[in-house]
Amino acid sequence: MLKAIIIDDEVAAQRSLEILLQLNCPNVSIVGKGFSVNDGIKLIEETNPDIVFLDIEMPQANGFELLEQLPEHRFEVIFITAYNQYAIKAFKYSAIDYILKPIDINELILAVKKVTELLKSNIDPRERYSILFESIKEIIPRKLVIPGKRKYSCVDLSTAIIAHLEKETITFTMSNGAVNSYEHTNAEIPSLLTQKGFLKVDKGVMVNLNKVLKFKKIGKGSIVLEGNHTVKIGTITKGEFIDQLTRHNKNQEK
Repeated sequence: MLKAIIIDDEVAAQRSLEILLQLNCPNVSIVGKGFSVNDGIKLIEETNPDIVFLDIEMPQANGFELLEQLPEHRFEVIFITAYNQYAIKAFKYSAIDYILKPIDINELILAVKKVTELLKSNIDPRERYSILFESIKEIIPRKLVIPGKRKYSCVDLSTAIIAHLEKETITFTMSNGAVNSYEHTNAEIPSLLTQKGFLKVDKGVMVNLNKVLKFKKIGKGSIVLEGNHTVKIGTITKGEFIDQLTRHNKNQEK
């Protein structure tokens, strides 16, 4: 009997998968269920599972981050995901099993059969997951989860051009022209954006350095971004902006 845990932030999804496994995969026993990455790490340490059924998109952290925190793991993972073309490419590159939501019974049975054979063979899974992480970094758009008072929101930073920050609100101008505002309760948002390639150029204004087309030196200076958006700099000098942009571009080339 193989021990398995389910990590998914939706109760209905957990229960549905558990029932399907009970009816169709009698060699799998569910020994724990969790709703987050932290739950998953705790369950893995407590139960030492053979298989982890792992949702990708969860509040605060995703399934990939769980595995990155457990680099020496020996269990097999079956990812559960709504359609995500970037993640699926990464799974295919690294020969990792995944199931699309809503779950197809035949796909579930096949995925369990594959990982059962892998577990019997005692093949070390770490190399495959190392390739997965490399693939994810290359092809998955950079995303930021924004915690609000009533819900969590996910923003694709690869299509965000400008961020306007106020005390409890952040507004993104996107490459398609959309302007999206979100409530937020995380004081570290500016720091997180900086790590993702954004630079503060004026009070409450950050620009995505990956979207800069040119810099005009007239007056204090202004930045022209994708979509013909222009932002004037205010809290930094022209020289500081050029230095930051040059440093960012060099890092991107590495």
